[in-house]
Amino acid sequence: MPNLSEIDLGSALLSTFILLGFIATAFAFIKLTIIGINYVKVNYLKQKEEDKDKKKLKGF
Repeated sequence: MPNLSEIDLGSALLSTFILLGFIATAFAFIKLTIIGINYVKVNYLKQKEEDKDKKKLKGF
């Protein structure tokens, strides 16, 4: 029976590392999503400010 306990231990370790990999991947996707949203917000605000500056320069 020592072989059976080694297989169970190896299987448990493998399952644990696979689970940790999925969790790390989920965190990476969440982080990239937040970075992307912030990037779009900053560029949108910058574009709005440029549009306001262009409207001010037109005159009337």
